Amino acid sequence: MEQAEVLEQPGGAPVRRRTRLLLAAAAVLLLLGWAGDRELREREERAVEGCGEAAAAATARTDASMAMIRAYVQPALLSVPAGSSQDGFFALVAEEAAEAEPRVRAALDTCREVDVLPVHRGLRERSDAYAAHLAARADWLAEIAADGRAYYRDRPELARLRTAAFGDRS
Repeated sequence: MEQAEVLEQPGGAPVRRRTRLLLAAAAVLLLLGWAGDRELREREERAVEGCGEAAAAATARTDASMAMIRAYVQPALLSVPAGSSQDGFFALVAEEAAEAEPRVRAALDTCREVDVLPVHRGLRERSDAYAAHLAARADWLAEIAADGRAYYRDRPELARLRTAAFGDRS
């Protein structure tokens, strides 16, 4: 019984009991933290998924509208005699880009509103990838809106950002 006396402190509570209470309190705090983080992560996942859907929709719609105008203008561009002005055709391409840009910027705003904790690195990376792709796409459309010839310039960085955002599914 001498050991029991050694384990008791002046306040009267045994060290073992205090240790158990502290460990139990720590376990409860960890459990509450885990549950709270899980709920927060689920909300963040829904927000990132909404961003991804907005990004995919804006990208698909832009691809479709720009492909349509290209299909409309391309034969005319090829049939214009050398030395003739093609400015009117490039103006049509510029006009289509000007109409598409606000939709892409709206999707970009949606993605920029998504707030992900730094500890949820994968979600943050996905959200950032969508936003980077949309920002580059919006800038590309603004460039085309200023000069329709820009549509026919190679943009490997835009393709890289698209792959980073959507993988090979786009």
